[in-house]
Amino acid sequence: MLGRVKNIFYELINSTYFKNIFLLTSGVGISQFIPFLLLPLLTRFFSPTDFGVLAVFMATVQLLAISSTFRLEMAVVLPTNHDDAAILCFRAFYTLVAFSVFFFVLFFTLWKIIKPMDIMGVNVIYQNYLPHFIYLVPIGALLLGTYNILYSWNNRLELYKNMSLSHITHSFFSTPLAIALSCSPFKLFGLILGQLIGRFFACVLLFSDLCKTLQLVYNEKSLFERSRLLAEKYRKFIVFETPHSILNFFSQKMIIAVFTLFFGFFTVGIFDLADKIIGKPLGIISNSFKTVFYKRLTTAKDKITIFKKSVLLMTLISISLTLPFYFIPPSVFDFLLGSEWVETGKYIQLICPLLFSKFIFNVVTPTISYTLQNHYLLIWQVIYLVFLIILFYLIQGSGVDVVLIVYALFGSFMYVLLGFISFFVLKKFNRK
Repeated sequence: MLGRVKNIFYELINSTYFKNIFLLTSGVGISQFIPFLLLPLLTRFFSPTDFGVLAVFMATVQLLAISSTFRLEMAVVLPTNHDDAAILCFRAFYTLVAFSVFFFVLFFTLWKIIKPMDIMGVNVIYQNYLPHFIYLVPIGALLLGTYNILYSWNNRLELYKNMSLSHITHSFFSTPLAIALSCSPFKLFGLILGQLIGRFFACVLLFSDLCKTLQLVYNEKSLFERSRLLAEKYRKFIVFETPHSILNFFSQKMIIAVFTLFFGFFTVGIFDLADKIIGKPLGIISNSFKTVFYKRLTTAKDKITIFKKSVLLMTLISISLTLPFYFIPPSVFDFLLGSEWVETGKYIQLICPLLFSKFIFNVVTPTISYTLQNHYLLIWQVIYLVFLIILFYLIQGSGVDVVLIVYALFGSFMYVLLGFISFFVLKKFNRK
């Protein structure tokens, strides 16, 4: 058994599949090293409350970004020719722009209505954020949505060097800019502005190759008609993937809402930093593997073998990345980050079971999208969200530790279940 695992491991690391993964994840690793290196400065220039506000802002931006493209960017790797794929990108982009403008008008109108009101007795310092959110949230959604579209296009062309550099570019600008802005009149939004500017430059890096292809089809009279037909062909991404992504967002971010309501922005800030140290890097690495796996699935002959080898590889990597955090004493975080952040290490240990399972099985979920069985993802997501709401209701009034333990263990179980669903869907597809 051990010998077989060794053979599979050596076969993997010598394959093109692994080389593409390594190229992409090396950029991800460097991009995460930059903010990690500057983290002791960030935690001294910005408080847990500032990080809490950033978490709420980014959650809002993510929700708008994933719902405004109807997830058509996920279908970009599937068409047989590049013209159709480029038109899908175009379709996703102009719906993104339309929704961004709509949300700007909506937020601006709502603010004019609620501005004279005392917003549920919220402290004035938090009301100061709201007018700026009107302008920054739609911009953030537009940038993130554009980045997702361009990222899928570069994945189709296997431009993993560009994709890797885009991660590095984002980190290179976002974290140092946040620190620089902390000494300016824009300190209140330093973390947010750093993220937006970094995302803008990451988008610029990925644009050129798509523009060349779009120029070839731009003058065609049938451009909009072709985009309509392609949207119809891949309607399952609109009908199933979009609601799944929105529900998945609520499943992932509900913990922030619970913390905000019951424990305040200070606790949200500590949780968000714990997520930045372990959760976000693991998520980006996992999504990098997922991106390459999705593309590889479209060309591989033995898809079941690719699935099994990917799960094995991700399990080994997940163990090596999460296990060390159980041996780091809390005093290390106190020394590195400051006394306000001493609970960060404990939060990391509590959420590791969820991150472990999610890291592994998130990679192989594209098998469901590849087989166009997107309704399975939607059903799974509805079950996940409903039971999560029930669990949070049952444990209301409990301490932070209890909430995190329940959240992590239940989430871990659900991702294992998703892995089995992905495998059986692919197995059934192969029999056809």
